[in-house]
Amino acid sequence: MKKLFVTGVPVTGKDLVGRKEELKKIKYLLQNGQSVVLIAPRRFGKTSLVLTVLEKLRKSGSYVSDIDLFTIINKRRLAENIVEKTLENKKVKKVISRIKKGISDAFKNVAIRQIIEDYEFVLKFNEPQIDTNRLLEGALDFPEKFAKREQKALYFFYDEFGDVAKLDGDKIIKLMRAKFQRHSNVTYIFAGSHESLMKELFIKEKSALYKFARVIYLEEIISSDFADYIKRKFNEEGIVISDNAVKIILERTRCHPYYTRLVCGSIHYLMKGKKSVVEIGDIKNGYEEAFISEKTYLEKVWEELTPTQIEILLRIVLSRSLYSNESNMNVARTLKSLQIKGIIKKKGRGKFTIIDPLFEEFLKRNQ
Repeated sequence: MKKLFVTGVPVTGKDLVGRKEELKKIKYLLQNGQSVVLIAPRRFGKTSLVLTVLEKLRKSGSYVSDIDLFTIINKRRLAENIVEKTLENKKVKKVISRIKKGISDAFKNVAIRQIIEDYEFVLKFNEPQIDTNRLLEGALDFPEKFAKREQKALYFFYDEFGDVAKLDGDKIIKLMRAKFQRHSNVTYIFAGSHESLMKELFIKEKSALYKFARVIYLEEIISSDFADYIKRKFNEEGIVISDNAVKIILERTRCHPYYTRLVCGSIHYLMKGKKSVVEIGDIKNGYEEAFISEKTYLEKVWEELTPTQIEILLRIVLSRSLYSNESNMNVARTLKSLQIKGIIKKKGRGKFTIIDPLFEEFLKRNQ
């Protein structure tokens, strides 16, 4: 099926824009046994980038696994996911669910019977009374034992790793460090959206994961890479778009991966079958279409802010002094809270910027 300016899901192959240097660096580090931490705002393409790296590693003969911690609700489910995702390298899925339904039924599947014979630990998921902490301890070691037995390197990706906090985070992080530092056949990739939280986990000296992995910050895509992609995609649809039109789009979206695709997709939707050349008015209409489609999300972000946070954000947007009529301590506390929420990032001494370009526009319209 033909895909054009896809949003909301990871993209790989020709739909992954730019990131050549990041791909090269991450792949090099992983292949040399160096675990990696990837930090970037939401919708910045972290997952797409890592999945592309993993696909390259898989094609080179390695094993790969990935878990999105955003979807994990408890420690037992985390343990199940680690084992399931590891065993998918044997081309067998839903092993744990079959085991939980009954050993006799599971043994009817030849592939699963072989797995149980090779990895007896899997049978523990059939014990309803087993201690969850013991189960998780075994699961965290399982990828290493699996990779060692299979005599292959395994690269394990934990997406939205900051969400580990909801699962008794401190204890799990300490357990992970204790386990992972002894693994020689598995290399880990961690990705997270909230910069301040990920720094707490991997850069703060008191953290159990301090200096465990190389930290990489993912920035905006280079405008020239995005420009080439936009022109190619429109041309494939028989639509001409000038360099100036592309420049205007990228200025409005600040080369944000998600919003650039969203605006371009909106422009194409409004033009399809009607026009063959993108004009300034089409960009304006496409931008408004994209803005409206995101309005519910933007309003939700707004509603979750305190009046003080909104005031500080408006000062940032309008380039006003951050300390007007406020104590330095209160402003610093508010700025810290906005960084933790992943709404702003520091750009220099006393300078901050709104991460989400459409939320910045939303703030301007609601000042």
